[in-house]
Amino acid sequence: MHPVVRPLFLMHPDGGLFERLRAAGSGLFRLTRVAGWAELAAELARAPGTAVSIVDPCDPARPGALAEELRALLARFPAATVIAALRVDPGSAAELRALFEWGVADVIALGREDTPAALARRVGAVQARTVHRLLKRALPRGVPSRARILLTTAAETVAAGGQAPELAAALGVNERTVPRWCRRADLPPPRRLLAWLRLLLAAELLDDPSRSVASIAEACGYASEVSLKAALRQFMGAPPRELRRRGAFDTAARAFAQELFELREAARAQGRPEKTWLN
Repeated sequence: MHPVVRPLFLMHPDGGLFERLRAAGSGLFRLTRVAGWAELAAELARAPGTAVSIVDPCDPARPGALAEELRALLARFPAATVIAALRVDPGSAAELRALFEWGVADVIALGREDTPAALARRVGAVQARTVHRLLKRALPRGVPSRARILLTTAAETVAAGGQAPELAAALGVNERTVPRWCRRADLPPPRRLLAWLRLLLAAELLDDPSRSVASIAEACGYASEVSLKAALRQFMGAPPRELRRRGAFDTAARAFAQELFELREAARAQGRPEKTWLN
């Protein structure tokens, strides 16, 4: 499978860190440097849910203190994935505990874990956890591994703004093969599967009250706010305001799980074996 490119924002004064991340990229992420907390917040307001930010968590005006701006950012964007990059020593335990309590996803120890290879592994692992976390929340129990492979790759494709051709490329097959794989895995056809996963990403952001519907539409690859609203009505029969009231992600996840159940029951009714392979 080919890697899927996702956004990585860097807000850190260490110029060497930027260069090492750029060397680590190798197509795994799209690196953007931001100048401050306000600019980072503006980027996150437009970014897909699988974006990752690496920040300097320290307050330059208060040596030894953490930046309250980071705490505010994580409170404003509770679904954001943020990594703190700082010097770590035996006296850093209280700082690290506070960072994780605030909602930081991971910590990079500068000078020890910041080679290009180590950074690539760390960012890749955090990005993967973000997609896996969303799928774990959305999927019913007992989804076979063959279906999870397709679902994970499709979610990564959607997060990067891809469509059916990009999904096929990420799976390493031609476009004509993917519908057969989806059918054998009891999943919706590729375009509908991608539409569902894009809706799940959008629904997760809808549960963040700081996000406007227009910014969610942009972040999730919809042509406009109108397009997102139309998709929500088509798949879930409700406008954004109603879905926010009900719990947008939970509502979307239940509807998606119901469709997967119906597809599996239809396959059983046709006598299709429980175990099929992607070939």
